[in-house]
Amino acid sequence: HALRAFTAKDRKAIKHTAENYPISDYYETDRVLTSLGIGQALVTGLNEKGIPTPLAATLLRAPMSRMDILSTEEIDQVVASSQLMSKYGKAIDRESAEELLAERIKKAHSDEGKSEAEDERKKVEKAVPRVKEKSVMEELSKNTMVRQLGRTAMREITRGLLGMLGVRR
Repeated sequence: HALRAFTAKDRKAIKHTAENYPISDYYETDRVLTSLGIGQALVTGLNEKGIPTPLAATLLRAPMSRMDILSTEEIDQVVASSQLMSKYGKAIDRESAEELLAERIKKAHSDEGKSEAEDERKKVEKAVPRVKEKSVMEELSKNTMVRQLGRTAMREITRGLLGMLGVRR
């Protein structure tokens, strides 16, 4: 967008805007702001010490890239030319855990592999710990709200009993 000053209020706003830029020996910032054309800008940056550099009126180059979705052919071309294609482009069908277990089960059912199957089963049982199911009370005791309700109930019951016995603080 461009800054233009058609009214006194606009000129005042441009003067305030120009005050936000670094002071320049080369430009009258408020005049340059109103005279910039399409693709032009006042540019400043920070030097290595963080101090703003002098203003420079520049002509910005329009982007040469395409802002669009790649077509399927373009994606295939990019993937095919990738250096990673040689390593990751090949499909490898390794034995899955399901296949390994199915083979062990098959071996266990055969007459020849009965003793081997027993050894395998023992190894698997040792390797895979049994998960003990938790009781309802264990599950409830993990819930913060249930624990707090239990504490409150026990406190009130204790107070009531001690109050009936005549024990006071």
